[in-house]
Amino acid sequence: MSQKYVQTLWTNTQIQLSRLLTSETFGPKGFDSKRKANDYVRRLFIKYNDIMKKLDEIYQTLIHPQKRLIIRILLDGIVGRLIELKQEMIKFDCCEYTYFEDLALDQNKTLDDLCIEIPRYFTEDRFKSIEQRNHTIRMILDRLEQSKNDLSIKSSFDSLLTLKNYQTNIIPLATVIHVLQAHERARQGRIHAYFMRQMKNELKIKEMKSINDNNIEDSCLIIQTIWRQKYAEKLFDRKKIENAKLLGMILPRRKLSINNSIDSRDKKRRDLQLQYHQEFDEASNYIKQKIRQYEETEVKSRIEHVLMQWLLESRQLYGQFPIYPSDELNGSTTLFKEMTVAEVQEFIDKQAQALKKKKSKRKEVKKQVKNLKKKSTKQKSTMNELESSKFIPIINNQMNIYKELFYERDESYNKEQHYDTLLAIDHFRPEVENEIRQDVDNILRNELIYLKLAIDNTKDKQTKKSKKKKKRKKRNKKVKDIIANRTNDSIFEELVETGIILPTKSVHQQDFIGDYQYLTETMRYNEKEPMPSLLDCQQLTGSQNVHLNIPLRKAVLLAGPRGSGKELLVHIACNELGGLLLDLSLANIAKSFNTAGGLKVLFAMIKRLVLVMPPVLCMIRDIELLFSKKLTPQEKTFEPSRFKRTIRKFIKTIKRGQRIMFIGISSQPYRARIKPLLQIYEHIILFPRPNYGSRRKTFYEILIEKYNMNINDVELSILASISNGYTVGQIVETINQVINIKHENKYSNKICTANDFISILGTKIPVFIDEENKIKNWYAQTANGIKRLNEKAQMSITSNKTSLKKT
Repeated sequence: MSQKYVQTLWTNTQIQLSRLLTSETFGPKGFDSKRKANDYVRRLFIKYNDIMKKLDEIYQTLIHPQKRLIIRILLDGIVGRLIELKQEMIKFDCCEYTYFEDLALDQNKTLDDLCIEIPRYFTEDRFKSIEQRNHTIRMILDRLEQSKNDLSIKSSFDSLLTLKNYQTNIIPLATVIHVLQAHERARQGRIHAYFMRQMKNELKIKEMKSINDNNIEDSCLIIQTIWRQKYAEKLFDRKKIENAKLLGMILPRRKLSINNSIDSRDKKRRDLQLQYHQEFDEASNYIKQKIRQYEETEVKSRIEHVLMQWLLESRQLYGQFPIYPSDELNGSTTLFKEMTVAEVQEFIDKQAQALKKKKSKRKEVKKQVKNLKKKSTKQKSTMNELESSKFIPIINNQMNIYKELFYERDESYNKEQHYDTLLAIDHFRPEVENEIRQDVDNILRNELIYLKLAIDNTKDKQTKKSKKKKKRKKRNKKVKDIIANRTNDSIFEELVETGIILPTKSVHQQDFIGDYQYLTETMRYNEKEPMPSLLDCQQLTGSQNVHLNIPLRKAVLLAGPRGSGKELLVHIACNELGGLLLDLSLANIAKSFNTAGGLKVLFAMIKRLVLVMPPVLCMIRDIELLFSKKLTPQEKTFEPSRFKRTIRKFIKTIKRGQRIMFIGISSQPYRARIKPLLQIYEHIILFPRPNYGSRRKTFYEILIEKYNMNINDVELSILASISNGYTVGQIVETINQVINIKHENKYSNKICTANDFISILGTKIPVFIDEENKIKNWYAQTANGIKRLNEKAQMSITSNKTSLKKT
């Protein structure tokens, strides 16, 4: 795509986004029922998701560094808005899963068009750092393997030396004669074989010479007959496949053509993006220096004049000098904000209260605020309202920047799409002004002390008191750092060596094979709760800027039978987000960090990694052991109660902006006690057994697309029905076993039938209905499960009432 075409795409998406924002701002915010509110939020979610996909493509293809900066912030805002809408859907529907099949029918789209894709800019901006980190993990693991091999070789060599020392040096005569005889017989056998080989070669040469022209004609006839037979078989098979396609018995294959030219273009574009970005970063320091050189004196004098005038005018109004804003309140930037008349009045009233110390007025204000809050909570309880978004102002701000800078801008002078110097000057001027303002603030604070002494004969005692208080607070908050002397590299190496940092598998969102649930609306109409499908279990996450504005999601529980794709989803999330994967399962920690002191050191290391290498995903297998009453003697050796206490304390210390998540994996969640489990894991994602569609899709994707096997549509449907009750992991294992058998036996034809899979599937244990019912009953006891059951009961009562009224 050319840069001009990308610019037109960007303008179209901006128009689409502005229309969506206007419809949302002027649209309804309160609804009579939760059903209507959920439908409205789902429509908004689909529209924002479409815009996010388009902007992500534009971000990947654009080269201009300043345009990419605007789109990056805009993408963060849209992703944050999507997460907010997701939380609204969970609130209204009381379910972690969202279904869009009814909206897909209305909009004439497939569910693949409406699927949630993780944006590529999460990883591609940090591509080099992620590659370097993965390379270091592989290097450490290779070094460990090499050291283990060296140790095994040394141990074997030492054992041989010890055996030789025990043996006597004197060899008996009988053994010597036996060895000599064996070597002589071997020598004679080799000579005999050599002569026999020569004789055979001579006989072959004589036979070749005795071949006449008649024998050549006979051999040609044999070759022709065999070739014609094979050609007729190929024609027959081709006609058979064509007839089957006409009847709809064979699925059309996807054409997965990967062109090397496309990959080379992508690499060139990435290299150009990095080059232009580096040029812009290098030029930024030079531009800042030039702005300081030419504009520092003017800006300084202007700010000093304005602030001095403010100080003198406030003294004339209130009879005293005002309190100068501290660095915590961003200094004098609060005075230069563009405020409304009401905000200015509030600011003046606050200063007057601080100076005159009128406590009675403050109490009245607090009472008024409490009364307003009570009224707002009553109104919210009666109406199903949407919460105000924190990301819409960010999106609006970026759209306004786009309109000011790049909408209908003539860029004929910049065809290579380098950075624009004029725009860069306008971009860095407020930063330089802020730095100058901080210097002016420090000067004026000292001047204000001398003014108070000269004019009012008073000392600034309030500042001294505040400083003392701050120092005391800081002393109380100080906590000893156990690993203060350790470097980040040494911590990283230790965690890799102990097996806590895992190398992620090379899997992506496309590798999570499954199908959607298509009958949710009909099932809910018949008062039945639908089980989610495999593709409904995929969730959405955000970047660093997104996490600063959304409520914290510290822990997530993935519950489902073994082999249902829980660990695969964790690896996919690590690869798509460029995260660091830690294995904090009890069996893994018991090897090296089993004691209480060891656990403290481990979590101190994790806290350091969160600051240095975000995001961090902590995977805990068999999480039900931490919360179950009945444990086996082997499980008691892991001491799960100690680990549970340390995790609880650590999760409480996680602050906003820290990108860390604890992902619990459980195949038997019904063993755990619900109340203590829900204190840590508020969000639960249930992984079901695969339905018919997802089973059929797994067979199709792996057999036909991956291994290029010949299989009929009828055979695929037979396999999908036979494998009912088995998980996706078991199905994939059986497919790999069948293909390995075919490779070992060296089958030339790539034909597969259902008979090849029956014997291997029979050896595996399926997920029985009793176990699935146990997991369903356990999920019904969770917070979302109880809310969903209550809503179903209310819906049935209202439907019965309406039916009685009609009769």
